[in-house]
Amino acid sequence: MNTTDHLIPRPSHVALLDGPAYTLASTARIAADPGVPVAGQLAALLRRATGFELPIVQETHPGDITLELEETFDGGPEAYALTVTGSGVMLSASTAAGLFNGVQTLRQLFPATIEDTEPGNGSWVIPAVEIADAPRFAYRGLMLDVARNFFTVDEVKEQIDVMTQFKFNALHLHLTDDQAWRIEILEPVENPSGLDYANLTALGGKGAVEVPTAVPVRGNSGFYTQQDFREIQAYAATKNVLVVPEIDLPGHVNAALAAIPQLNPDGQAKPMSTTAEVGWSTLNADLPTTYEFVREVLSQLAAITVGPYLHIGGDEAHVTTREHYIAMVQEFVRIGAHTGKTVVGWNEYAAVELPQGAVIQYWHGDFAPTLQQAEQNAAKVVMSPAANSYLDQKYSSDSPVGLEWVEGGPFTWSEYYNWDPAQGGLQDHHILGVEGPLWSETVRNNQQAQWLLYPRAVSLAEVAWSGPEVRNAGDFRRRLGALGERLAKQGVAFQEAPDVEWSAASTWPFVVAAPSSSPKYGTIEA
Repeated sequence: MNTTDHLIPRPSHVALLDGPAYTLASTARIAADPGVPVAGQLAALLRRATGFELPIVQETHPGDITLELEETFDGGPEAYALTVTGSGVMLSASTAAGLFNGVQTLRQLFPATIEDTEPGNGSWVIPAVEIADAPRFAYRGLMLDVARNFFTVDEVKEQIDVMTQFKFNALHLHLTDDQAWRIEILEPVENPSGLDYANLTALGGKGAVEVPTAVPVRGNSGFYTQQDFREIQAYAATKNVLVVPEIDLPGHVNAALAAIPQLNPDGQAKPMSTTAEVGWSTLNADLPTTYEFVREVLSQLAAITVGPYLHIGGDEAHVTTREHYIAMVQEFVRIGAHTGKTVVGWNEYAAVELPQGAVIQYWHGDFAPTLQQAEQNAAKVVMSPAANSYLDQKYSSDSPVGLEWVEGGPFTWSEYYNWDPAQGGLQDHHILGVEGPLWSETVRNNQQAQWLLYPRAVSLAEVAWSGPEVRNAGDFRRRLGALGERLAKQGVAFQEAPDVEWSAASTWPFVVAAPSSSPKYGTIEA
């Protein structure tokens, strides 16, 4: 079948051209301006499967794949134009981000065998086509909860490798919670209260959640040094991804209360916790050390964050009085803004006065404060409504991994596809984008994470990228099925939704999906 029928996310404009298809030959080159990292990534991918040399050059000859930066290219910073004819491939954009997006589309135009890890004797033919494409929303993200279960630097990079095929461009890292503290905070030159910032990771880095039904029961421990965090960001940047770090405040803070006694009114450190319960910890609004601590942590994190965003949490502060919540979060917002970053928070923090252009991540509860901030204070909104975007929810009640607190479950690909972020009075210009959070109470490795993420994250990718005029659930189901072979060849675990005709089985051997029934689950290995 014509591979233009399999593209995910669906491009804005696709037109087949009269004339011969393009065949990648052993003599082909990749022509690109110096300093375009995606040229090397494309070359590496194509060399692996074809065995061709595919040198990267600056001049263009017939038969080449050309990546061209054009300052006058119109369509937005992530837009691209892709033209394929028998004589070559031309990909144009005004930015490296646009070229990166176009390369992801080009990758899908090749047969699925392009994902093979060893050279083969495939026919590397792609149809003659003209594609013009641009995203609906600027921010298209996934969130990885590294607090309850730690993911190593290499595991985070692996997640980036998979998500970017579908034009996700943001990775939100939930770095702190009740169970653990995952980011190194260095001893400051000035430390008026003598707070032991090193103990945040010395003690908090050893923490993890424990859930009896998870395999293994206890999550992984560990933390990122500041250099680790820089390494993740540098790698992400080569894949057109910005990293959004989160320090959750004023709730979800027990790891900090355990590491630094002065954050507690009685001066006594709290015990570390492994429970998955939420909403039971809080900073204290009356302690000067609260603000000294938050100022130092956010300042250091902002200093090592390349991207424009700094997430300060704000959710589920159930034991914080309303008065104290407002007082603390208002000051935390001021501290965050003073770092020069754009402050982001979960939608509960819409109750305070936000600076112009602050970002609200809506996930649950009363929508009115979010809409009011968007309409009256130019706040931007990242839409993460739990029933349409939370990627940790179970596929089935007997699923070995996942949660099931969200009403309306169990959830498969369709709940993540059949919704519109412009809802509740929000218009597109209010919406920064869409994000799918993956909370890790029951997740212990990348394979389990991928199985929860895919194919549902692919649904979110199309919601975030493609306009409603080109989206269709039945057509998406067909394209999703064709994606199975690519994911399998990449070794990506995915859930074989029974209403999808998959072109290949998932690489996760612990899931057996019967076409006419719910999936059945076998033993899970750690």
